[in-house]
Amino acid sequence: MSNINILDRNSVGTGGLVFQAMGQLSPIGIFGGSILGAAAFALGATPLSFIIGLFASLLAGNSIYQYSKKIASARGYYGYIGDGLGMTAGSLAAFLYILYEFANLLFILSYYVLTFSPTLGFVSGLNVPDYFSYLYIILISIPAFYVVFKGIKLSYRSQIVANMIQIIFVVSIAIAIIILSPKIGFLPFTAYRIGIKGVFLGFITGSYLSFAGFGSIVPLGEEAKAGRKSIGNAVLYIILIMGSIYLLGSYAMVAGWGINNMASFSNSIYPGFIIISRFGHLPDDIFFILNFFVVYPLFVTMVTALSRNIYAMARDRMLPGRLSLIHNRNRSPHIALGYILAIFTGLSLISSIIFYYAEQGFFNGFFDDFLFFATVSTVTTLVIHVMVNFSLYSKFSQEKEYNAMKISTHILLPTISTVIIVLAIYYSVVSLTFPIAYGPVIILVYGIVALLYVFIKKKDISTAQIREELYE
Repeated sequence: MSNINILDRNSVGTGGLVFQAMGQLSPIGIFGGSILGAAAFALGATPLSFIIGLFASLLAGNSIYQYSKKIASARGYYGYIGDGLGMTAGSLAAFLYILYEFANLLFILSYYVLTFSPTLGFVSGLNVPDYFSYLYIILISIPAFYVVFKGIKLSYRSQIVANMIQIIFVVSIAIAIIILSPKIGFLPFTAYRIGIKGVFLGFITGSYLSFAGFGSIVPLGEEAKAGRKSIGNAVLYIILIMGSIYLLGSYAMVAGWGINNMASFSNSIYPGFIIISRFGHLPDDIFFILNFFVVYPLFVTMVTALSRNIYAMARDRMLPGRLSLIHNRNRSPHIALGYILAIFTGLSLISSIIFYYAEQGFFNGFFDDFLFFATVSTVTTLVIHVMVNFSLYSKFSQEKEYNAMKISTHILLPTISTVIIVLAIYYSVVSLTFPIAYGPVIILVYGIVALLYVFIKKKDISTAQIREELYE
């Protein structure tokens, strides 16, 4: 491989990887978007949906952990799947990952477009026009895309600062809310008044999506120090850290809002601000700044991962070779980044217009826009994780190491993970309403088109050797 197309090797250690992934999981989000989707269905049992999300994420994290010891590259998930199931399956996963990350970007955009102007009005007491939300998104996107362009070192260092500030604020406020709110005991950890169906729908539309970013560091295998060790460790650390924060935060939100009043929680747009405002203007103002600045670390993590995935796909001849070019000084895939920016801008404009006019209004339009892309993102990543699990099954049968540990990590845990994921997908397909129900349909159509493209390009793609380089 020519040096001109090599990423910045050995640039980020385990700690940096944890904070890079945290940018997508977003600690402060438990007071806003992360809980909003889950609470819309799980209501008072929202913390239980986050426990299921934590459990499912640890199982999925095991599959990544096992595979990361074998392969560390910019291919990320599709490298794992291609190694175990072949490059046809790997290529399909690569295209699904593109859909997943664009859906992530769009659901983040729609959520913050929905909430910025009303929240600014709530905090300031002024009548703030809706178009302020669009201006805000444009302004916060500029530094995010610039940092990705500048390379991985600036990216993860800025994430450390941004996320440490969020963690300190979230933990402090959550503890204060729990202490000062009526006691609700263990009720939020039961299917309280909603049933298991509601809990799983909360899992689909919120809690698992909140954890989903832990895999965003998998495509950083070529830039990580000792990638075959640090990637897997960082994945497990981030799931456990964020699981603790999400459980604390979701419990505090249910306690603060009132477990019997949760039906109105998601309709309020800014429930976190309403609860935190009880502590005065200063905490609310700090929360406002942190809550809306969080678009920066979210975009940085998502776009960094997506640009590496596209870079690797171009290198493997799935996409035009120009997309694999690396900036001479920054060592970032700058051409791929430019295409991401152009496609994201186009999709955001189209989807915003469609949902705005389909739902005949700002609030309904962008709320459904948010839930639609949240569902697309969640179901897509669930499918990718199932594919990784099946890839592990394949490697187990090939390696023929029939010991208890291998059977547990390569068969038992991935099987439990797959069962949970299949149940979650089932509930998403049979229970979601318009327009959210179209999410799985879009994924299916997109997957069929991607598979047809893969078969057309099969001759070129088949030359890719997943293990031709193990990046250390």
